[in-house]
Amino acid sequence: MRHDLNYFKRFTSFRFWRLLLGLAVPVVALLWLGSVGRKTQTIYSKGPLSSAHAFFADECSLCHTALVSGVRMAGFKKTVTDEVCLSCHQAPAHQASQLFTPSCASCHVEHQGLVRLSHVQDTQCVQCHRDLQTSGGHSRFVTNIRGFNRNHPEFAPLRHPATATASITIAFNHATHLRESIMSPSGRAKLECDDCHRPESETAGPWKYGEAGLQRVAAPTDSGETLRIGMRRELMGPVTYERHCASCHVLQFDERLTQPFPHKAPEVVHTFVVQQFQDYIDQHPEAIRKPQSLNHRIPGMMLLPSATPKNSSEWVQQRVAETEQLLWHETCQKCHQLEFVPGAAANALPGVKPSVLPTRWLPNAIFSHEAHTVVACESCHTYAPASQRSSEILIPSIKTCQSCHNGNPAKAGKAENGCFLCHAYHNWKQRTRFHSRYTIEELTGIAPLQTGETAAASAK
Repeated sequence: MRHDLNYFKRFTSFRFWRLLLGLAVPVVALLWLGSVGRKTQTIYSKGPLSSAHAFFADECSLCHTALVSGVRMAGFKKTVTDEVCLSCHQAPAHQASQLFTPSCASCHVEHQGLVRLSHVQDTQCVQCHRDLQTSGGHSRFVTNIRGFNRNHPEFAPLRHPATATASITIAFNHATHLRESIMSPSGRAKLECDDCHRPESETAGPWKYGEAGLQRVAAPTDSGETLRIGMRRELMGPVTYERHCASCHVLQFDERLTQPFPHKAPEVVHTFVVQQFQDYIDQHPEAIRKPQSLNHRIPGMMLLPSATPKNSSEWVQQRVAETEQLLWHETCQKCHQLEFVPGAAANALPGVKPSVLPTRWLPNAIFSHEAHTVVACESCHTYAPASQRSSEILIPSIKTCQSCHNGNPAKAGKAENGCFLCHAYHNWKQRTRFHSRYTIEELTGIAPLQTGETAAASAK
């Protein structure tokens, strides 16, 4: 077979059209980019913006530009600088002692579609927490964490129970209150968890075993506040005597008086008791000559009969002394820790240690009961029915959480387990007042309608 050795020297029709297309296609592409690019910059984007930033998707220069000391410089930056991000967002540092501060764009990766930028990948957290070091040389946190289902430590209160419960001053027995049958104002009853534990948003309504007055309290009227899903349903509201205990544990202190003493400071209780007995003797002066009953005895103590009072004043003093002996050494100490001053007079009022019950057991983590309402209380708080002391920590262990949160959302029962679910990087306690400089037109490229224009548009 013979080959034409002059083929490459001739300008054939095929070579002509190939050259023409090779030149025309780039030219047409450039013309198209020039015409369309003036209207929108999304053609240059490597992907759609997140839902939070989608409203200025056509204004690429808002982020992809150099910003030095608040002044925009000429040029086009591939990576968005922290200063650009901080011109819209306030982001206080995680810890004052941290050695490394990641850039905003390295954690909050854009152009991934309509996702939440707060959902940071675990790799961003682990880059520090797998070998945590601080400028002070010592961290109060565990220094080697690589993931929730890998080597995450047990929750801090369960690792150090003595420290977590050191400030608790209230005595409570869950086992007694969760028995199959206990006495209530309406007879035998079986308590349920939500008889005492409800989210903060539901604490204003009536309570089954609260004070009689609370039973008639209706739910709060609409205050005009815009509600959101889960609002004030993250944590359980604090337990109080008036809401949860009053109707069963009536503070009745004398058979002659129908009004219970107030659940307040000893000084208030003392004034109330004195006034009650004074009012009683004023209405029943014959009670001075009646012998006193010794039915109210204090276990381990002998209540000796007092001398016959000479007048109403002595009668009141004797009744107050007997009543307060019962209150301070029996009734109040069932729940509270009282402090008696050594060497003080016999009738001196005690001090009461402030009632301390933690409402947030995990101060360095985020937890919401709203997201877990599908799970029965006892399924997580497994030790509550048998607990006899308030010093026993009843929050679930990490093993309980890992039974659902093991990182595979594609399968039933395999919930997401990213660090961002429970932890936040930025320390929002350091947040200060912030004022943005952008206008609607700068963000969207569209001038906002004025009030008159809006009304005219609505009329049409």
